[in-house]
Amino acid sequence: MSPVAEAVYRLKGLYLEMPGTRLRVSDASKLAGLDADTCEAILAAFVDARFLCTRQGWFVRPTERTPARQ
Repeated sequence: MSPVAEAVYRLKGLYLEMPGTRLRVSDASKLAGLDADTCEAILAAFVDARFLCTRQGWFVRPTERTPARQ
């Protein structure tokens, strides 16, 4: 499996296994071990697929709420 495919699998699994997960691009990059541009593209693809949405710079599941304070 390619590093990008592994990152997609890992990040999607994280969101599915841990409700309430919220990540910024920099967080996803660290978790996936990939550069920020690649992780941003992965997260954007998740948004396009409506698996994730963005709230104030955080990538979250559409059913999760981001706390008012950051």
